[in-house]
Formats: sequence, structure tokens, C-alpha cells
Amino acid sequence: MASATGWAALDGKRLDPEIHRGETIQINRFAGSHVIGADGGFETTGCGLWIQLPPLEPGSHVLVIRGESGTFRISVDYALTVEAERH
Repeated sequence: MASATGWAALDGKRLDPEIHRGETIQINRFAGSHVIGADGGFETTGCGLWIQLPPLEPGSHVLVIRGESGTFRISVDYALTVEAERH
């Protein structure tokens, strides 16, 4: 984690990540899940660079994610379509 860097952009607006250096998280199994472990779940460590997207308006959006740590690199572009809620 010490060498991890990265960023994301939503519709061209840069989003700086939150850094999580390592926290214990609980993974729980639910019906139909392929997650296995004692008593229906397990504990693990979650770490990384995280972003939280704001609620998206209906329409088309582009999410770009870039990051690296040591020799690992990630480059992902998503084309997202949000449909209006139907009542």
C-alpha cells in the first residue's frame, strides 16, 4: 500500500481516492452466494484506494480508473447508462 497511487474521473471530473491501509472486514454468505467459509462467512483484510460515486443522474456517464502499486497497474474505462426510475 505504501507505493499505491491512483485516481478516477467521472464524466471528466477527477475524484481523488480515500486510502485504506488495512482494515479487518467481515464477508458474510447469503443464499445462492459462492462465498464460502466457516459459519457462512470469513474475515479478511480490505485495503486499497477507494472512491465513492455520487448518485448518478439518468443518462450516459463515463468512469475512468487508473492506479498502480509496484509492478501492478490498472486502467479501466466504464461506459455507464443510468435509467430513470419507473413508478
